[in-house]
Amino acid sequence: MAKLSRKEREDIKLDIQKENVLLQRVKRYVQYSGLVCIVAVAMLLTFLKDAPQGWRIFVIVIAVVSGLFALISFLSYQNGRKHVLSNINYLDENK
Repeated sequence: MAKLSRKEREDIKLDIQKENVLLQRVKRYVQYSGLVCIVAVAMLLTFLKDAPQGWRIFVIVIAVVSGLFALISFLSYQNGRKHVLSNINYLDENK
């Protein structure tokens, strides 16, 4: 493999730093949307057992949407981590 030039190495390092910042944001999205989903399900099972049907449907929709967002964000986080690790490996191999 050919060695990377100094500019190419710096570009890859900057990309890794930017992606790490974005991964931290995505991780917070996973945590917050998971928390919203858990709170919505807990409310549904405790407080809203005897509530009107409209409120229960509203909370179910919130739980499903936040759960799906948590799942999609988690998958994005995992793929982002793999990409960062592959960039780090590529940088290490081509020093």
